[in-house]
Amino acid sequence: MNLESVKPMIKNIESLIALQINNGVIDKRDYVYVKNQLFNLLEIEPTEEKPNPKLIKYPSEVLEPILDCLEDKGLLGGSKVARDLFDAKIMNVFASLPSVVENKFNTLLKNNNSDATNYLYNYAKSLNYIREDRVANNIVFERASKYGNLVITINLSKPEKDPKSILLASKQKTSSYPKCVLCRENEGFAGDFTKDSRDQHRLIKFDLLGENWYFQYSPYTYYNEHAIVFSENHMPMQIERKTFERLLALTDYFNGYFFGSNADLPIVGGSILSHEHYQGGKYVFPIENVHAIKTFKYDNINVEILNWPLSAIRLRSNDKNLIVDYANKIFDAWNNYFNLELGIKAYTNNTKHHTITPIARKKANLYELDLLLRDNQTSDKYPLGIFHPHKDKWHIKKENIGLIEAIGLAVLPGRLKDEFEELKRYLLGEIDVNETISKHIAWANTFKSKVTKENIDELIEIEVTKVFEKILEDCGVFKLNEKGINAFIKFIEDTLKWNNV
Repeated sequence: MNLESVKPMIKNIESLIALQINNGVIDKRDYVYVKNQLFNLLEIEPTEEKPNPKLIKYPSEVLEPILDCLEDKGLLGGSKVARDLFDAKIMNVFASLPSVVENKFNTLLKNNNSDATNYLYNYAKSLNYIREDRVANNIVFERASKYGNLVITINLSKPEKDPKSILLASKQKTSSYPKCVLCRENEGFAGDFTKDSRDQHRLIKFDLLGENWYFQYSPYTYYNEHAIVFSENHMPMQIERKTFERLLALTDYFNGYFFGSNADLPIVGGSILSHEHYQGGKYVFPIENVHAIKTFKYDNINVEILNWPLSAIRLRSNDKNLIVDYANKIFDAWNNYFNLELGIKAYTNNTKHHTITPIARKKANLYELDLLLRDNQTSDKYPLGIFHPHKDKWHIKKENIGLIEAIGLAVLPGRLKDEFEELKRYLLGEIDVNETISKHIAWANTFKSKVTKENIDELIEIEVTKVFEKILEDCGVFKLNEKGINAFIKFIEDTLKWNNV
């Protein structure tokens, strides 16, 4: 390939190298080495040609045209997944070995906790592991509800697989390595058409109460510094006393971060139940700001029933061990709690229905642990779950309500972006009902009379927030009516009476 034909690619390479130098990922001293590595990877004849780099914000600004050139050369086969696999290989040229990243993190950690997490977060963004450009495409808004403000996101960051990639995945030889997307074996994993690339993925190994755990950031962040910690061992999620101990310990280790666990049962749990892990980050979720319906005060701990649609208890004290004792007492009681009048059953035969979604945070010298009571029963009327989004809300969201949503941040499917654009046209009288929006019509007709060209976007946001509010109410086991609140208070009083913890 002659020099003129590759000049645009060389300029993009220079721009990418300049960005990584400016971001502190590599030093100027690394320039020649990195350039030669990229030329070899991209099959470009080495040259001393050095065009002036252009200023860019995201690696994707130059990765996309580079991948376009590779596509023109027939190297990617028209697959979106192949593009992602290859851009990870490009960015891995800039990545340090895991030991180097971990050592720098730990050195910074000794002096300032935030310096360490800021370093790793920015490093992951610079290497395009956290795909900032895609996350920026997410639609995010915040609207009032009867429980305070709720946050809504329409997730557009993770692209759907194209037909070519799906076909290639069907031909891919299956492998059990790594066992899941959280296992430590993902670090540096090249990926394939069935598993995402983790070439430039870097982990921080640390000791958590005498066990080996790992810290990382999510590649598709839903909130600021969206972190994941996971066990070295591939073992199923389990809520137990040790869970509460670990979550509170993590708030000491990572100052300013909350940490929470998805529930450990299907329907009310998260999407990955096969590997013990927690989520965290530097973000204030809506549940954090709600008031208490009822407060129980003991010697050195406050126990609060929160004004929150999912049945929530907050434990607050400067004594971590005391919080763990109370949390475990409530957990044990909930695991055996029946209230048939309210449709609450701990077991069906030998099948367990009850568990907890716990969230820990630390404010000054006070620890907080929120306990959200979960019940995964099903019935003929509610085959996907009694305390799960009911069918009249499936047009907005049908999936499980995991940790992030349970505390007030909705993660809604990307299909809604295009569906809502069509729905706006219907609401404004420009089109009739069609297949794309038919599922939304019953809902849309409840507010159609209020719609104007000026308020339509705001009105849809308000109405979507109302649906999310009702979804959370569907998931609450003690409903926030007189009967439900009285039963909830009695459950706590009976569990903690005489301070017998």
